[in-house]
Amino acid sequence: MLQSLRGFRDFYPENMVARRKMFNVMIDTVRRFGFREIDTPSLEGLELFKLKSGPDIVNETFSFVDKGGREVTLIPELTPSVARMIAARRKVLTFPQKWFSLSKMWRYEEPQSGRLREFYQLNVDIFGVDNIESDAEIIAVGAEIMKALGIENEIIIKISDRRLIEGILRCLGVENVEDALRVIDKREKISEEEFSRMMLEVGVREEFLDKLKSLLSIKKEFTKDAVNEVRNTLEEIFPVSSKRRDVQEMTPGFSLALQATEHLEKLCSYLSLYEVVPYCVLDLGLVRGLTYYTGIVFECFEKQGAFRAIFGGGRYDNLIELFGDAKVPAVGFAIGDAVLEQVMKKAGKWYSENLETDYFIAITNPDFYPLAVRIARNLRAKGFIVEMDLLKRNLEKQFKHADRLGTKHVIVIGEDELKEGKVTIKNMQTGAQEKVDLKSILEG
Repeated sequence: MLQSLRGFRDFYPENMVARRKMFNVMIDTVRRFGFREIDTPSLEGLELFKLKSGPDIVNETFSFVDKGGREVTLIPELTPSVARMIAARRKVLTFPQKWFSLSKMWRYEEPQSGRLREFYQLNVDIFGVDNIESDAEIIAVGAEIMKALGIENEIIIKISDRRLIEGILRCLGVENVEDALRVIDKREKISEEEFSRMMLEVGVREEFLDKLKSLLSIKKEFTKDAVNEVRNTLEEIFPVSSKRRDVQEMTPGFSLALQATEHLEKLCSYLSLYEVVPYCVLDLGLVRGLTYYTGIVFECFEKQGAFRAIFGGGRYDNLIELFGDAKVPAVGFAIGDAVLEQVMKKAGKWYSENLETDYFIAITNPDFYPLAVRIARNLRAKGFIVEMDLLKRNLEKQFKHADRLGTKHVIVIGEDELKEGKVTIKNMQTGAQEKVDLKSILEG
């Protein structure tokens, strides 16, 4: 028997009932924040992703040479495509632009829990604004989606600023900052011994290693006091750099780190306006592996840490410049459907996978089919989900089929009722039934 490919999924009607409810909640939430829906091609030139991520991305894509001799790929992520779209119309767009898209993505990587080769992903981005307000709103959108799905008490949102860790690394004399950030991003996946060895290899001096580990281990409730504590710790560790408050007189690394703490402190104030601070944690070990992030970064996890990140994102102010001739600041995040489904099921919040039908029209005589069509058309025009018997089955089998479809009411067209100008409507939940004037069903 033929089966779907490894890392790909089939969704039958009952599966899609629940998934569609989840998708609708997500889309409704972002729309209420004023985000506008866009869509991109599922197939793009491979060069688009090489430009953003380098040649190594080829190993993670479903890419091939098409009949025109072009290197193309099924999109592994949306950001490059959206950046291309912004760059193409930058001169005519008015900013900010707030866009979202819910699309399928494809990545050629080893399937595991929460990571598949084909998946749905919601992308939410704000373009053309570089300020605290946009950072706060994008995080708030993610938190509101969790609330709307009923899992806000099951999650934490880890927040940091890449400039903070970058500044610390520069204060420690590390020159190859990007390599160091990649190692830090792997910290929770490797042993402490391996982490120490890799940090030494990228240029962290041994006498500074414990200080760096201490800073990276800071995980506190996201409050102004917590940010101030980080600032005080920095001044204790780097006393020479912090003697003067004049930013111009500070070492570049300390200046960058101090700028990041000031940004985090203001961000805390703005997030409190959205009432999402209780879900947020200051986590200095969070840097996110992608090199294009330039400021705030964040990731949402299930509290017990049982799954991969539910969503993640940050500020990426330099990416769109790669695809055009001008810089356009941006901040955004993405939610994958696979982990989100796992978290909702664990929390008991996954939607029912039962099929739902408002009305099933049962007929006792095939000659009544034209009338059944008229009734169905009238009810469907009002927005109801209506099924009809298409196999000329007896009444008992029609009722059994209606039950399998999750039908709320069955309309029975019978000879005796029609003589009275009526039909019988049965409530499938209570078993109650009543005769209703046919005219009211056709015209009401």
